Amino acid sequence: MKIQIRIRAPDGQSRIEIEDDSKLSDLVGLVKEKTNLNKFSLKYGYPLKNLDISPEAQNTLVKDHNLRGETLVVAPLDTPSPAPAAASEPTQPAPKPFTPKGIEPDETSLEWPERGGHLVLRVMPDDNSCMFTAFGGALGLENPSLTLRRQVADYINEHPEQYSKAILGDEPWRYRARMLEMDTWGGAIELSILSDIYKVEISSIDVKTLRVDRFGENMENRVIIVYSGIHYDRIAFTMDLSYPVEVDETRWKTDDGEVLEKAKQLAKRLQGMHYYTDTTDFVIKCEVCQWIGQGMKEAEKHRKETKHDRFGEMEIR
Repeated sequence: MKIQIRIRAPDGQSRIEIEDDSKLSDLVGLVKEKTNLNKFSLKYGYPLKNLDISPEAQNTLVKDHNLRGETLVVAPLDTPSPAPAAASEPTQPAPKPFTPKGIEPDETSLEWPERGGHLVLRVMPDDNSCMFTAFGGALGLENPSLTLRRQVADYINEHPEQYSKAILGDEPWRYRARMLEMDTWGGAIELSILSDIYKVEISSIDVKTLRVDRFGENMENRVIIVYSGIHYDRIAFTMDLSYPVEVDETRWKTDDGEVLEKAKQLAKRLQGMHYYTDTTDFVIKCEVCQWIGQGMKEAEKHRKETKHDRFGEMEIR
């Protein structure tokens, strides 16, 4: 019987099919074909664990390893030489990456030798959908902002007693409509809802205070995000800093207290670099009408009076 296995390698993702009574050596050969790698280790499961592909183990059968529906993470043990660029193809300048505010790239990772890799801060685009992108990306969702906004709006509509005007601070129908707009920020209400929808704990670390807010406690699995006042980023684990985000580990068991402590260490480093916005007195501008105010209280008042939801922090020099 054929089984499907997903492959996640530094150059992207793919799927393979293999008979479950094939030898593990056949699976290793397919991985080599898909990835163009000769030497690598394989990890699978949740949390990740090593798949033994030693010469002796490769004589065992694929079905003995319970790999049906699993994702194999391919970690290269050698670096292939880059293919020469075609002379006829002009070189296009790489897009400018989004740079974390007030922080050097080296400060966004924390080496974790005990687990053979690094805990990293994956910085989200500053596009008013950072919370949705941070959480949705941890689940591997495509177009997470649009998908999650719709799910939040539907959830509020289906739970009118739980999400009343008193809780939402506005008429539920208006709140739902506003949440469907891509420029509307998400926050604690949305995190609580998404935790219930996906049955996962969301641990949000506040950079300024290092407080951990848990949404959906008593869940089996957890994702970790970082809140810096008006922006959310995602915590991930990678075996090598050169690997693409597609091979990140972004979900952990909730009884894995070590990863949460490590994430707090990274947040403390960010705190030392002042990677946060003090929402009590920062200067904020409405991107809709160019109104300028100070602190979140004034911004919330302006939002209620005008229904404008697009705000940005002003840099005062």
